[in-house]
Parts: sequence; C-alpha cells; structure tokens
Amino acid sequence: PYSRVITSEARTRDGMFKAHRIGERLYFEIPRRELGKDMLVVSRPASGGSATGFWGGGGSRVVAWEREGNRVLLRGRSFDVSADSAAAISRAITAMNYGPIIASFNVESWGPDSAAVIEATRLFTSNIPEFTLVNNIQADRSFIEHVAGAEDNVNVLVTQTGLTTPAPAPAPGLPPGRAMATSQRLLWSMLRLPEQPMQPRLHDRRIGLGSVRTIDFGRPEHESVERRYVRRYRLVKKDPNAAVSDPVTPIVFWIDPATPDWLKPYVIQGVNDWRAAYEGAGFSNAIEGRIAPSDDPDFSLFDARRSAIYWRPSTVANATGGQIVDPRTGEILKAEVNMYHNVQNLLRNWYFTQVGPLDPRAQRLPMPDSLMGRLVQYVVAHEVGHAIGFPHNMKASAMYPADSLRSASFLRRMGGHVSTLMDYSRFNYVAQPEDNIPVELLVPDVGPYDKFAIMWQNTPIPGARAPDDEKPTLDRWARMQDTIPWLRYETSDATADPAALTEAVGDADAAKSSRLGMRNLQRVMGMLRPVAERPGENYDLLTELYSNVVGQWGRYNAHVAASIGGAESYERYGTGERFSPLPQAVQKNAMQYLNELAFRVPAWLVDRDVLRRVEQEGIVNRIRTAQQNVMNSLISPQRLNRLVDYQALARPGEDLYTLTEMLRDTRNGVWTELASGTTVSIHRRSLQRSYLESVD
Repeated sequence: PYSRVITSEARTRDGMFKAHRIGERLYFEIPRRELGKDMLVVSRPASGGSATGFWGGGGSRVVAWEREGNRVLLRGRSFDVSADSAAAISRAITAMNYGPIIASFNVESWGPDSAAVIEATRLFTSNIPEFTLVNNIQADRSFIEHVAGAEDNVNVLVTQTGLTTPAPAPAPGLPPGRAMATSQRLLWSMLRLPEQPMQPRLHDRRIGLGSVRTIDFGRPEHESVERRYVRRYRLVKKDPNAAVSDPVTPIVFWIDPATPDWLKPYVIQGVNDWRAAYEGAGFSNAIEGRIAPSDDPDFSLFDARRSAIYWRPSTVANATGGQIVDPRTGEILKAEVNMYHNVQNLLRNWYFTQVGPLDPRAQRLPMPDSLMGRLVQYVVAHEVGHAIGFPHNMKASAMYPADSLRSASFLRRMGGHVSTLMDYSRFNYVAQPEDNIPVELLVPDVGPYDKFAIMWQNTPIPGARAPDDEKPTLDRWARMQDTIPWLRYETSDATADPAALTEAVGDADAAKSSRLGMRNLQRVMGMLRPVAERPGENYDLLTELYSNVVGQWGRYNAHVAASIGGAESYERYGTGERFSPLPQAVQKNAMQYLNELAFRVPAWLVDRDVLRRVEQEGIVNRIRTAQQNVMNSLISPQRLNRLVDYQALARPGEDLYTLTEMLRDTRNGVWTELASGTTVSIHRRSLQRSYLESVD
C-alpha cells in the first residue's frame, strides 16, 4: 500500500512530480501525465573543482519516463533524425529513434491518482554512467542532500564520491599508483521541455548564429535534408500590436553572489548592454542582469530553468559563454557564462600592451578599479553574446577603413572600432596619442552587426506559420549586407580570408594598422621599467609584460602575413562569387612590411636595460621563435598551394601575385646582406637559419 512506502516520515516536495525523502532514500511519484514527456536533464558541479583549472563539466540530455508493466524506464531521446509525422517514412524514423534505456525501476506502489512510485536513490548514487560525474562511484560515501521542485522541473542536489583510476607503475618492479577518493556536489535538474514547442527559425550562413541540427527524411527533395534552426530565446510581445513591447518573459541572467562586490555593477551592466540591440527587434527591457539570492535553499544557479553568470575562483585567465537548448527547436532554455577570476590579469596585459600609451590610467599598475571594472564589463558582454546564441565574427574588425579608427567622431557614430562585440578585436591600438581618442572609445561595445543579428534572430514575422514561410523575409534582411559591409559575417569555409583574423584591429589594411600598432608598442617598451620596476619587489611583472610585448609584435606580423596568398570572401546565396584573391599591390605591400618589420628586429624590442632584468639567456631564441612562426606560415604548403590555385584560375592579364614572385621577394628580403656585403647580425643569422629549415 502507498502508506507503507510513503510513510509519515516522508519529507515531500511538490513539483513536476512529487519527490519524497525518507531517511537516505529518495522516491519519485510520477503521474501518468508525465510519462512519455520529453525532459531535459542538466547536471552541473555545485562544489568541488580546482583553483588552477577550468570549472564546469556535467552535461545535458533529453530523457523520457516510460511505464513497462510493473517497471518504470528512463529512456534517452534523440532528435538527430526526423520526418513529418504524416509521412510514411516517419515509422522508420520512430524505430531508429528507439533510444537507450538508462535505468529501470520497480514500481514500489501506486499513488492516489495512479502515479507510479519508484525509489530513485540509486539513479544518483550508483554507477549509472549518464548520472555520474565521478569514476567508480562509492555508494557508502554518496548521498542526496536536497530536493526542490516547481511546476515544470525537479532539482536534486547530490554528493557523489568516486575513486580515481590508479596510475600505472612508473617502471617494472615499482608499485602502481593508488586510487584516491574524489567528491563533488552536483545539482541534477530535470526540466520538462515545452509542450508547445517554439516555432524554429531556419539558420542562414550569412548570419552568425549558433544552431541545432536534424536530418529531415520527410522533405519533398529527392534526398535527406539537413535542417538547422538558430539558437534563440523564446521572446513573445506582451502587446503584439506594438512596434516595441516588453516581452512576456524577459531574459534574466542570474549573477553569482560570489562575484566580488566591487565588480557586481559592471557584471550587471555587461548583461544590460544588450538591451538596445533587442529594441531593434521590437522588444524593450528584453534582457537584464540580477544578483542571485544567497539565502534561498531552493534557488540554484545550476537550475535548468535559469541563465547564470558564474564567478570561478581559478587561476585560468579566460571566460566562456554557451547555452543549453531545446534540441527540437533551438530555444535557449539555460544560458551560462563562466568568469574566471584571473581574466583580470589577461585584461590588464592586453590593455597595457595595446593601448597603454593612450590611457593615463593604464600607465600605473595596478590599474584603478574603475578601469578594470569596465574591462570586465566588456568581457561579460562578449560572453553573454555567446550565451544568447552568437559565435565569433572575426571579419568585423576589417569592415571599417583603417584611417577611420583614428577619428573620434567616426568611433562615436559607429559605437567603437569594430562592428561587433563578438570579434577578438580587443582595444584600438590603431589610434595614436595625437588623435586624442577619448578613453571610453578604446573598448568595444555592442555594435551595428550585433543589432542587425539580434534583429534577424528575434524579430517576429507576422503570418509565418512554419519556418519555411519566413525564408523570403529572412533573405531580404540578410541582403542588407550587400550594401552595408559592416553587417557581414565571416564566411564559413574561408580559411584564408585576411579579413577574418583574431586579435586584430583595422585589418581592412593590416599593414597600415600594424605599423600604427608598432608605434604604440614601441611606446609601451619605454613604459615597462617605470611601470614594473619597484624597489623591494622581484621582476616577475616586468618579465610578464615584456613577454606580452614580444607576443604582440608577433601578432602584428602574423596579421600582415595573412594578406599573402589571401582571398577576400563574402558569403552569398546565389548572387555571385564568394572568393576573390587580394590584388598584387596589397600582397607586395605586405611582403615589404614583413621584410622591414618582421624579418628585421627593431632595436627598441631588444632593449638591453629591460632584458638584463628579465632573463639571463634566451632572447635570441625568443625572437627567433616569433619570426619562425611567421616564416613557417608564409612558406606553408597551404599558402603555396593557394597561390598556385589562384594562378590556375586567373584570366589573361589579371592582377595577380604569383608564387614565383612571392618566393623571390621572400628570399631577397631574408638574404639582403649577400648583395650588400654588410655584416649579418645575430638575429638576422637566426632568421636565415629559420628560413633554411622552412624550405628544407
């Protein structure tokens, strides 16, 4: 009887289905209405982790509860293949999507409404692979801590203890390593997928949006068709007739209360920076950041219903953003941003190295909190961009004329030096001190491309009853790129587009922009000792900053090298050529730059006063490595093959930089001393040795 299983000792939580805790046991009471429903299971570590590594882990999968006689099965579900239910082939698709049985439970009793009562403890405390995040789980040291529920979900907080796999013996006759215990606290969040799926929006390669994929076997084409749907939140206007309306359900990013207090306003603003973009899609107050409560035991940042920004106490100098979606439609159900504490160190190094001469606040370290807060805000906004569905768009940094990046009026009008937050175009190193660019314009902001992509992703299309009905409107919007270049997205298969570079600013003219960047970098070298040399302290900071200067020098050189054998690309849908080799003059100018500034080491880069404080040995190898990276890239088989391909397709008289010319110009630049008879410096000998190794 029910009362003998679910006794008076039970602590019951209502939700999508009832969860009863009796001692250390957990029972689920699953009503008939929830059987066969698609449910998303999300697992996230809530405690544990490493101070020196990436946090996160866990995963997500879709499952369904099924009744089989006196048992309840938990079965995995897949949507990789599909077909219209009215098509005959859908029978075969259903058979193909049979799905693995993850776990089986005996029905212990029946609830008052014929709900199946199962003991679910072992789902979380035994070695069921889909429900464990530790190896060799130890049931005697694994237990359920807390259960919470809501109308559409159930959360279970569990401590799982496992044993590491022993390391093999280091040598014959020596003992192997020992298995060590490891424990993690995990939140398992089960969310019923929307019973009325969101109408999906078809993906378009011209627009930078993440997508979900299914192979559709029920289409009228004489083949299976890959269908991709963009990842996006379900935004519905409160007032469907208004041009701009608040959404019924706004996007809320819950911010980790463990975020340093002084940074919380900047993290909130990093989320709210996207509001104006959503207004262009017809939604006001569509997105906001809120500090999560810290005193509600039922509230969890890891809940499958909640988008969250986690602050990770880790030495990793990075940040990440992503999302969990309904695989049927692409609807974002939970977005996540990981902010690692030491991203501040990365930001300091980038900002100091790229624009330190342009901002007096960066000319003393540590930087003031107001500056670091603004830089963290920029990173949060970038990662929120990933979380709301945007991949990187490295092409954006080449969509503005390089000279315009030195104009404060242009930067104000366009909202910064790059058309999107989603490029790795950090800070405006093209600007020079004499340009008097306000410091607030040195940092990227939500730009024209972001607003365009949000509009394309989210604007409702009246009268469209199915995804294909939206295609004419979506295509018309995408063709705005034909006349407005800064709305363009990188071409998916353009591996040699010199406009799609990481860590670049102004790569519409990489040679000019890199020359300007070099001027600022020379100024930075003059700042190193005043900033980093401090009585009573070691030279670790000076060493770190100098390494960043050398790395930046190498980046500028690599940006220019990309022009050689490069081809401009423009993603088109049936309206013309997608690839066009760069003109000969552009490539020869790039080669001239490399021979002047990459293959000859600037005297300011090997400042004796700095290097005698940084390292006893290794400077020649340090510089050689940076030059060798450029040389290997320049003479790589891929680049040589491209130059041959371009020549094979060239029309008579076409303006072309040939492979023969490129190799001759490289050789002449590397071996200049042979013709002039001048003494070959140590760094030049090192470069020439790298050249011989590259062509060997």
